[in-house]
Amino acid sequence: MKKLFKDRESLRSGVLVALLFPLVYFGMNLLGWSNGLFSWWETLLFGLVQGIFFWFFMSSFRQFRGEDVTPRSQRK
Repeated sequence: MKKLFKDRESLRSGVLVALLFPLVYFGMNLLGWSNGLFSWWETLLFGLVQGIFFWFFMSSFRQFRGEDVTPRSQRK
């Protein structure tokens, strides 16, 4: 888990997603284009959860970006 916290780019992206989701949702609500599915507190909570999931999966997959995953039989 400590290794995941060292990936600062993924951490910044997760925070950005956590902030952008409620901003976009409230902006759409102000424009009248919202479906009214969530209340304000559900939107803030879901934005936080979505940011955490985004950060976790992004930093988890970035650990393996430099590895070669091609099967040995197909390498040339």
